[in-house]
Amino acid sequence: MTWRTAAAATAGGLALGAVSLLLNGPPHGSAGSAAGTQGRAVSGVALVNDATRRPILGLTPLTDGTVIDLGRLAGLRLSLRADLAAGAHPGGVTFTMTGAKGDRYTHTDSRAPYFLCDDYADCPPLTTPDTYTLTVRPHTGAPFSVRFTVAAAPAAPPLDVLFVGNSLLGSVNRSSGEDTPALVRRLASAAGRALNVTEVIHSGYTLRQTWDDGLVAAALGGARQYDFIVLQEYSTLVAANPAAATETLLGTYAPAFARALKPGGRVVLFKNWALVDPAPFPTRAAATAAIDANYAALSAALATPNLLAPIGDEFETVIAAEGAPYLIEPDGKHPSDAAIYLDAVTLSGIVLSESPRGLADLYLTGPAAADLRAVAATAIGY
Repeated sequence: MTWRTAAAATAGGLALGAVSLLLNGPPHGSAGSAAGTQGRAVSGVALVNDATRRPILGLTPLTDGTVIDLGRLAGLRLSLRADLAAGAHPGGVTFTMTGAKGDRYTHTDSRAPYFLCDDYADCPPLTTPDTYTLTVRPHTGAPFSVRFTVAAAPAAPPLDVLFVGNSLLGSVNRSSGEDTPALVRRLASAAGRALNVTEVIHSGYTLRQTWDDGLVAAALGGARQYDFIVLQEYSTLVAANPAAATETLLGTYAPAFARALKPGGRVVLFKNWALVDPAPFPTRAAATAAIDANYAALSAALATPNLLAPIGDEFETVIAAEGAPYLIEPDGKHPSDAAIYLDAVTLSGIVLSESPRGLADLYLTGPAAADLRAVAATAIGY
């Protein structure tokens, strides 16, 4: 069994204490709050990289207080996309973006997907530093509003991140003996960012067992609050028993999010990889399809602002080129050293809100590390 909590570190010359818990509810008073999402056609707003046509994870979904740092997003063409609630067909939306300095931009899009500017085109309002209120009014249904800031190069405060999971997060690499959360902290430090990390990791446990044994109670009690809470479920549970995974997330963990997340905080659902032995599915492709569908449904069901860390998607990309043994240990389940690095750079890109392409090589050779960072960067929207 492994159980580590309140790890301390030094990053960027700052002493880092124990991290707060991550799992924050939607911003208080926001039109996108959990209570306000019922019956809405627009469920949220995504910051999109127009070049890759992917949402930029870590900044998506936008929540009250999100800071779009133009310095860290230099060179990217950005736009905002209205995301729809399941089954919603609003017939068009009108965006109104109003800056604190008085600037105002309005655009109506009558064809899904709905964008603040033209589909996958540069959006000039997002290049002007200011604090904005964005209201998205569907032709049918209630409006959705969010307040965010576009900044030239804001100071980056220390981030607090909670990791809850089992050995898929807790496996250590052979070179330095660090697990994924420790590598995320180390990558942040090398990038000049202060990161406080709390780990609640128990090998072989489901999230339900971690809760029932009281291991995560202190972390989610509200004494500390987090910018991100990363939840990693048992390897096969979401694919094979989505009802149990949904009950654990919505019925057990979700009530703690409002007290445990900072304003603007997000939940990160660790989307795991298909195992070498796909049972109870006939093939790995079938297991992967179940993982994809059930994690998407799980994310949509959670009212708290959340995103999927596309770890399993990245595994499939790399395995197609290098074979499963490159990322999966001989036991057919646990991550190799290369996979632990891939997981760490992916999560680092999400929590630091910047491209993983410039992160440190650490214990891998330069070309191997760069290839994995490129896969991660593409998957999370850079």
